[in-house]
Amino acid sequence: MGIAVVALLMLALPLIASSSVINVGVYALIYALAALGLSLLMGLAGQVSLGQAGFFAIGAYTQAVLVTKYEWSGLPASVLAVAVTMLAALLVGLPLLRLRGHYLALATLGFGVIVTVLATESDFLGATSGIYGITKPEMNGRTYNSPTEYYLLLVPVVLLGLWLARNIVESRIGRALGAVNDSEVAAESLGVDAFRLRVQVFVLSAAYASVAGTAFAHWLGVINPNAANFPLSVKFLLMAVLGGVGSVYGAVVGAFAVEGLDDGLRRLIPELLPGAVGEVQLIGFGILLTTIMIFLPGGLHQLWTGARRRMAGSAPEPGDDEEEIHLEPVADDVPLLAREGRPAAGTPLLEVRGLTKRFGGVTAVDDFDLTVSAGEIVALIGPNGAGKTTAFNMISGAVTPTAGEVTMAGTRVEGRKPHVFARAGATRTFQNLQIFTSATVLGNVMVGRHLRSRSGMLGAALVLPARREERAVEESARELLDLLGLGEDADRLAADLPFGRQRLVEIARALALDPDLLLLDEPMAGLSGTERRELARLLRRLRAGGMAIVLVEHDVEAVLALADRVAVLEDGVRIALGTPDEVRHDPAVVAAYLGVEPEDGAAAAVAEAGAP
Repeated sequence: MGIAVVALLMLALPLIASSSVINVGVYALIYALAALGLSLLMGLAGQVSLGQAGFFAIGAYTQAVLVTKYEWSGLPASVLAVAVTMLAALLVGLPLLRLRGHYLALATLGFGVIVTVLATESDFLGATSGIYGITKPEMNGRTYNSPTEYYLLLVPVVLLGLWLARNIVESRIGRALGAVNDSEVAAESLGVDAFRLRVQVFVLSAAYASVAGTAFAHWLGVINPNAANFPLSVKFLLMAVLGGVGSVYGAVVGAFAVEGLDDGLRRLIPELLPGAVGEVQLIGFGILLTTIMIFLPGGLHQLWTGARRRMAGSAPEPGDDEEEIHLEPVADDVPLLAREGRPAAGTPLLEVRGLTKRFGGVTAVDDFDLTVSAGEIVALIGPNGAGKTTAFNMISGAVTPTAGEVTMAGTRVEGRKPHVFARAGATRTFQNLQIFTSATVLGNVMVGRHLRSRSGMLGAALVLPARREERAVEESARELLDLLGLGEDADRLAADLPFGRQRLVEIARALALDPDLLLLDEPMAGLSGTERRELARLLRRLRAGGMAIVLVEHDVEAVLALADRVAVLEDGVRIALGTPDEVRHDPAVVAAYLGVEPEDGAAAAVAEAGAP
């Protein structure tokens, strides 16, 4: 529907506008493609590039060389030009995308400068004069010379770009990248390879800029080093930000708005300030960009979505802080998420040997050993600063150990990224909630199914094979939400839920991976007594289904009532490992941590859900 409306608006312009206005529209359509690529990069990958004009220039120069020097026709030349630009983006992106924030922005700015210098100094590329004689495109014996003809030729190209971009944004890839922007560590723990996806979007963004560059070269008939200069990158950035970063349609709206403003300034400034056109325009664009980012960070897309929400009368409803977790009452020994192929109870899954982490001269964890088997709950307890979360982080890949080995289901995972740990069949939750705040409850859980679908960037763009996967993923996610009593919240923003239900969403998201091993970092923190009982029942049912669970928890009484085995850390050293009863009466544990043998308190609350 959205693309159809945009198509009608685009096609209406030649019917009502003069030739000079249509000429502005031609440049707007060309630049819209580059701005759309940049909007995807910023909105999906969360990366700001100031070198988009560099890729624009690579596409334009490659097209010009092939057409003028090797007499290629326009379409084959465009295909090769895009391929060359994508290769250049891959070579540039692999090292640069390890940088973040303003460091990446500065690095991409440097890339644009390098392209400009190379074009200026290369005699083969015409040096400062550039390459002339690029002919207008021909098709079926027809040459597209006039602004109206070229404009109408560009419309389907831009619409195709919009369709592909929209499909990617709404796909498994777009969902995963949105999760990375909200919480990279949580997305990685669910099997999302954040770096790989960022590189893919960077290359895709460059491809859009390259298509724009090839169209620019044919329309202007000449290409020179100015095509890679910084002001053009600023213009692309302004178009993306004005339209709304990450908004597919916003990039096109922003392109028409900025190009119209640029044309107006070009006519007005010579009359007011002769000889200062370029400088004043760049300053004006900078002021406009800063103003938008301060007062309207979501761009025109923010205004549009706000207006639609007001018209629909659907303001977000904040969560009720008194709303608690209530699962369907089921006996603790009724298996949950049991499946064929899950390791048999007692099969070793996680083996940790000699795990050590030193921060400078401080040893946070020292020579830690632990084996966890399928179908058991193992708790890791200790006082604050004992090294529990550090051990968790090393096991899951969030922190690289100084020494030691971590093996998950036969795969060595120490020092590797969390997505490798997830692919081995394990995932985790976090001490501080790491829900994806920009997504719905359903969207959060669907990210957990990332490894259960296979459509890549191309499949997502072409949509047909991915659509079947998406339906299956959504169906399984809704089933899991219903199972955990979250079905009614599926379409609510996860950020609008009360804390207890957000905690359950995080657990549901981890369970969507269908792991053999689940690591829970203080899952009962902040929960009421009722919620703790419900969570304890859930964990026991998961254990009955064959899942292995390791939890870090400060609530000692709750742990002793829930776990099959308990490991105790003090100052990074494991001082005890055994059954809850053995640990409860261990003199070293009593002296170092418990102080007295626990009796009442949270143990009673958890015991009401059934002792292990």
